[in-house]
Order: sequence, then C-alpha cells, then structure tokens
Amino acid sequence: MAGLTLLEVLEEENILEKVKEDQEFMRKALNKMHRRYSLIGDVRGVGLLWGVELVTDRITKEKATSEAEEIMYECLKQGLSFKVSKGNVLQLSPPLTITREELEKALEILNEAFLKTNAIA
Repeated sequence: MAGLTLLEVLEEENILEKVKEDQEFMRKALNKMHRRYSLIGDVRGVGLLWGVELVTDRITKEKATSEAEEIMYECLKQGLSFKVSKGNVLQLSPPLTITREELEKALEILNEAFLKTNAIA
C-alpha cells in the first residue's frame, strides 16, 4: 500500500460500504437497547459515531450522570472504552476498520453494563 492516498485505501478496502452496513447494525442494536432501558433517553448517530443519552426521566430529560459513569466503568472492566460527554452522553466511536465480531462484542458489553445497573424499563 506504499504510495497510496487515504482516499485510495478507503476505496480499495470498500470502507465506505462497510461503514454503511455497520451504521445500520449499530442503529438497530442501540434502538433495541433504547426500547429496553428507560435510562436511555435518546440515541443519535451517523456512520460509526454514536451518542447514547442517559436520563433519569425521559419526560424531564434529567441527566443520569452517575449512571453514565457507572456504565462507563463497568464497560472498562470488560475492555470497552469510550468517552462520556456532557456528563450523560456515551460517545461511541469505534474505528472504521472494526470487524463485525468486535462490534457485536462491544455492544454486548454495553448491554451487560445496562443490565448490571438495573436500567430495564
């Protein structure tokens, strides 16, 4: 790959098509979690950049900051690292080259962390 530009690599490796497929996979998985866990107030994303807003009440939208921290640390124990912004938004941004198996494992770890916080609606 010596001498190739980034755009050429992205094109040769079909990264754009892969990201589109991964985006749909993440959308379905995160929306399923949104329906299952009352702690999730909103899910927004494009490509492989996603935000999962945690709230103590979906109507008042009160930030669930301690719960966000608890979920983040639970995920870290299992090897999943992400950033929390605004105190209550889980920022998920895996690398574009993540495999489907790795993506499934990451979402499984996140789901297990929600289960441990008793966030079921």
